[in-house]
Amino acid sequence: MKKLIAAIALILILGIGVYSVVYMEQEIPITYDGRGTDVYELQQDPYDYDLSDPDGVAAIMVKENLAKTQAVNNVTAIVFDFRGYDTLGESFILLIAITGATVILRRGRGRMEGGKK
Repeated sequence: MKKLIAAIALILILGIGVYSVVYMEQEIPITYDGRGTDVYELQQDPYDYDLSDPDGVAAIMVKENLAKTQAVNNVTAIVFDFRGYDTLGESFILLIAITGATVILRRGRGRMEGGKK
């Protein structure tokens, strides 16, 4: 009975996931299209890059990166400077998950061996 419930739950979750992906593909408009961004020009001379295209926000982030963060790599600057607290929170959650899994697995191993820790 438990296997049947688990199989139904898995099929339901997969079905909702597929439906969500299809819905997002058909209904939600694309907000960012990087086809118009000249990455080489932006990297070589970010202060004179044309910001009039719809991707202006991304270009502004790249253009003002060096002045605001002093980081040469734009990805590193966004992850560790602009989204630093978010990244710290994600790291904390990952650490808690690893610690919890370690505690659970150590207790289970001691019980299976029949000894006490």
